[in-house]
Amino acid sequence: MKNRRRQRRVRIPEKVGATVTYCDALKNAPKGLVGDISGGGIYMFTDETLEKDSYVTMRIHTERYLGKPVYVQGLVVRTDESGMAIQFTYANDEDISSLLNF
Repeated sequence: MKNRRRQRRVRIPEKVGATVTYCDALKNAPKGLVGDISGGGIYMFTDETLEKDSYVTMRIHTERYLGKPVYVQGLVVRTDESGMAIQFTYANDEDISSLLNF
């Protein structure tokens, strides 16, 4: 199968938590760990997933790396038994670039 990704994905070397702080689905917002991240989105390992096309705001716990948390907005584009993929609709480019350099 051909890799259709447009941006490179980076696995963060240590466990970095992420929390969905808002979602438009009628479901509890999950917490989890960052699996990998790219300039266009994030994969989050979590026990509870949201429905595809759910809109979310997330807090990525990057205080250890950047000295502050990173907030992003996105859309759930895929779910599986391990977690969910979220495509960014808004993310501070500077913060994401800093994370991609770890």
